[in-house]
Amino acid sequence: MGIEINRIVKLFEDLQHGDCWIGNNFKETLQGVTAAMAAQDVVAKSNNIWQLTAHIIYWRTTVVNRLTGSTNPPPFKDFLLPAELNDTNWRQTLHDFEAAYHALRHALHAIKDEQLDKPSPVQGQTFYQLILGCLQHDAYHLGQMRLLKNGLK
Repeated sequence: MGIEINRIVKLFEDLQHGDCWIGNNFKETLQGVTAAMAAQDVVAKSNNIWQLTAHIIYWRTTVVNRLTGSTNPPPFKDFLLPAELNDTNWRQTLHDFEAAYHALRHALHAIKDEQLDKPSPVQGQTFYQLILGCLQHDAYHLGQMRLLKNGLK
C-alpha cells in the first residue's frame, strides 16, 4: 500500500472512530443514540439519523463496488429503513454501518497509489475523486448527524 492511500485510510479511520480533523467522529456521534432517537424527525422535511446512517452504508457500498470494478448498485435501496424501527434493528443498522466501513477500508488497502489517477468505472471520475468524494460525503453527513443529535428532545 502506498503513502497516499495510507493517508486516505487514516482519514477514514479518524472519521469513523479516531481523532477526527473536524472534532467529532461517527462513534462519538452515534454513541448513546437509541432507536427512538435515531428515528426521530428533528427537522421537518429532513432525514433523521437512522436514514443518514443507512444512506452512508449505501454509498460506502457503492464506492466499494466501484473500487472493485463494478458499476452495480448495492442490493438494497438508498435511505432504506427497516419495517420496524426498534432497538434490535437499530443495533443491526449500526453493525452494518461498521461493516460498511471495514469493507471500504479493505477495498482501499487493495488500491495502489499509481491507480489513484486512473479512471474509476464512472465516466469522467478518477479513483482519487471517487475516494475523496466519499470522504467528503461522510464528513458532510456526520455534521448533519451531529446537528440532529443536538436537536433531539
